[in-house]
Amino acid sequence: MPESRSRRDPAASAADAVPAVRTAFPPALVILAVAAASLHFFYVRGLSNLYGDAIAHMEGARRLSDSLTSGWEEIGSSWLPLYHLLVAPLAVNDHLWRTGLGGSIVSSLAFAIAAWFLFRLGAEMSLNPAAGWVALAGFLLCANMLAVASMPLTEPLNIMWAVLIVWGLFRFQQRGRLTTLAAAGIAALLAALTRYDGWYLIPFAALFVLLARDRSPMQRIRDTAIFSALAAAGPALWVLHDWHRYGNPLEFYNGPYSAKAIYAHQLLTTGFHYPTEGSYLLSARYYLEDLKLVIGPMSLELAVLGFAVWAIDARMRRRRSAALLLLVPLIFYVQSMASAAVPIYVPTLFPHTYYNLRYALEMLPAIALFPSFLTSDRLSSTRRLLATAALIAILAIQFIASVRGGAANIGNVQESLQNTPCRAQSEQALIDLLRRGYKGGIILTANGKHPCLLPTLDIPYRHTLTELNRRYWDMLPFGPSGWPAGSPPASITWIVRGEDDAVDRLMERYPHPFDDFTLVADYRFPKEDRLRIYRKQ
Repeated sequence: MPESRSRRDPAASAADAVPAVRTAFPPALVILAVAAASLHFFYVRGLSNLYGDAIAHMEGARRLSDSLTSGWEEIGSSWLPLYHLLVAPLAVNDHLWRTGLGGSIVSSLAFAIAAWFLFRLGAEMSLNPAAGWVALAGFLLCANMLAVASMPLTEPLNIMWAVLIVWGLFRFQQRGRLTTLAAAGIAALLAALTRYDGWYLIPFAALFVLLARDRSPMQRIRDTAIFSALAAAGPALWVLHDWHRYGNPLEFYNGPYSAKAIYAHQLLTTGFHYPTEGSYLLSARYYLEDLKLVIGPMSLELAVLGFAVWAIDARMRRRRSAALLLLVPLIFYVQSMASAAVPIYVPTLFPHTYYNLRYALEMLPAIALFPSFLTSDRLSSTRRLLATAALIAILAIQFIASVRGGAANIGNVQESLQNTPCRAQSEQALIDLLRRGYKGGIILTANGKHPCLLPTLDIPYRHTLTELNRRYWDMLPFGPSGWPAGSPPASITWIVRGEDDAVDRLMERYPHPFDDFTLVADYRFPKEDRLRIYRKQ
């Protein structure tokens, strides 16, 4: 049962009350206005759907309803499914699919929800609305977050779940209600079905539950078991999915589309090692540079000061302790970089380029929340107002400096412009060839290798055959004599064969089924893989 009020933090009652409408309306209005404005700003400039991952996420969502094998069969083995499932109803619309706007809407909504609960965490952890405004400013006045919130990427949704987990555990710590604990466990389950970062957070969150309240050992164990059972259901469901679908419960970890397999292929073909491999110190340095570039040095310095206040202020330390869970991404990414599971490249360090900069944003909730601890409830209302104004002014100055060069110079936008697969010469050549020559039929291609082709030409995914369409792909080695009349293999009119992709390996091993196809283009562009295009005679 919840502890009596006399045994709780005497100031806790202020945080237990839901803010009045007059207190809640202004931040809610600001959040909705910023979310809508940033989505519109990046979308109308064509900057919201350039990332290769963003285009691929839209493909994953669209394939659930538009494929030779539509439905759950289209859920892959490596990318977790929740974002695709949420975007799928919107991706049914051709415009929302081709432009990526369907995924952008989901990302913007997640961004808005995360912002609202960060405001609540700031206000309630520090017992004053001013702290909520500081936390909210730290989140909204981050140009890279605004940009990524307009993109069909999984980071905004994952950030939302992380904030909701911390919110739920904070409320559980204050009130002791099992319904709040269960809600936090469900948020952790959903986070674990969004990104693998969510898996890493679960044991830290379970430890927090164990220590959160002054209860008997059996009550602590019960609380931890409730949370852990709910949260761990996410990873368990994905392991079972991979086991059932691919016969390998660790397909996401060591399968052909896993990060491990991608890195092994890179080493085999280029010999290039991730610069952070094997070094936690160097990984931490790269991630710190990423944080400075994406979130900003002033925000980092304020967060460090806020962390110091958390450590020094014994009266409020326990109340604010749930905020420490927002630091877990720092550990996750440093470990992932050192173990060569994740590469992050920044222009200030070798190889002096942009890659995966957006991973720094997983730390933004922590970096936005900790400065709110500087607006102590011990300050007079005048001094608190001045401190709040000063903190928001610093964040605003940093924001203005970060956007001074224009939208294209925002780090994550610059990365998407530099690395978008749609600008590859081979991709453009392929699009031009099929724009002139494709008259219908099935295109045999490798999954995910040419993400810009179909949205650009408005060709449905059900007019392609990839290794994801297993029931038809497995027919291909048997040739025309084994293809039932009217089946997709018998309707193949074009073949797109990349270097060492699934189609290339299939045609190398089983050349005879494709004897009646003629090579019509052989592209060999500098620094790009060879690409061969075949058409049925």
